[in-house]
Amino acid sequence: MISQANNPLAGARYLLQGMGLITRPGLRRFVLVPLMVNILIFGAAIYAGIGVLDRLITGLETRLPAWLGWLDWLLWPLAILFMLVILFSSFALVANLIASPFNALLAEKVERLLTGRSLNEGTNPANLLVTLLPTLLDEVKKLLYALILAIPFLLLLFIPVIGQILWFLYVAWILVVQYADYPMGNHGLKFREMRQRLARQPGMSLGFGAAAGTLSMLPFVNFILMPSAVAGATAMWVRELKGTQHYQGPAQSRVATSCVLLLIDHLSGRISGEVRAGPHQGLGLDQIATEDLLEMLAGCYLSDPDSAEAIEVYLERERDIKPAAPMRPTPDQTRPAPAAPMHPDEARAILGLTAQASAQETRDAHRRLIQRLHPDRGGSHYLAAKINEAKRILLSRE
Repeated sequence: MISQANNPLAGARYLLQGMGLITRPGLRRFVLVPLMVNILIFGAAIYAGIGVLDRLITGLETRLPAWLGWLDWLLWPLAILFMLVILFSSFALVANLIASPFNALLAEKVERLLTGRSLNEGTNPANLLVTLLPTLLDEVKKLLYALILAIPFLLLLFIPVIGQILWFLYVAWILVVQYADYPMGNHGLKFREMRQRLARQPGMSLGFGAAAGTLSMLPFVNFILMPSAVAGATAMWVRELKGTQHYQGPAQSRVATSCVLLLIDHLSGRISGEVRAGPHQGLGLDQIATEDLLEMLAGCYLSDPDSAEAIEVYLERERDIKPAAPMRPTPDQTRPAPAAPMHPDEARAILGLTAQASAQETRDAHRRLIQRLHPDRGGSHYLAAKINEAKRILLSRE
């Protein structure tokens, strides 16, 4: 079974999430330059593509004998696909080369938004000119890598259908390498290590690149591709590739039981986390096989109902698995009373708030979470109760 983190759809979701991130206050101004570069470059690509396609089709029609006229139905789609893939992927590389310093800055700001922490290695407007030359050299290195790797795939393009599929996979890999480089480069990772980290989760990586490649072939939609892909790749880096998923940022909540720590992303609604006790202690929930989670769930039903509900929510939301009825606790099973009232720090962690959050921010965070985690929407009574209690504790202090 493909893990949730390595699912191609997970990579595509990160790209779509990037489209939402670039609209958030505080990021829009960092999107302006990459967006303008994309509009100019892809505007030129569309104009050039129309001319190339017209000449290509005219040339094919004049060379075909009359009795092969029926091939027009096959040649037209192949010619259009060939032109879109070659032309737009080439223009995408040029656009990224020009906008690379601004993309690194955008990646830094997105990571700060997601994690609540600044980067020591990141870029800022004051030293943008200082880092311009090294950034451009890195882009040239990626461009040479893409050109050299393209040679065998270009030769394979002469094989009908299979060649085009392989070329699209090549483009997907190049695009994920291209966009993931910005957040990874901000942390000083070398080009080889970047590729190795992406290769460890090939499904997710190719899913992200395939989604980017598809959008790059859609006129006008591709105008927002570059900043969206940079933002989406940064979210993918923070949550999947960085080496730890357990950060606490302004867009994430933490719900802890004695056995499980759940991490709830406010932007996507995705739930991740780690095991805090038992034989799987220290492992992320995404790293544990479903059978082992079900076995853990059965044990928690007997001794830790809170952890049982937390595991149930993760299984239902992230793996689409509803535990079998015999595993559920009996109706007369009672939950032990909490040992102490919820501490304000725990309440802020549950709602994903800082100590400086206002009453209105508390209400907004509560509303976002309760909409996603209400029992009627696939959540649980336990999580809903935790969220409501956190709101009560924080507002009572106001």
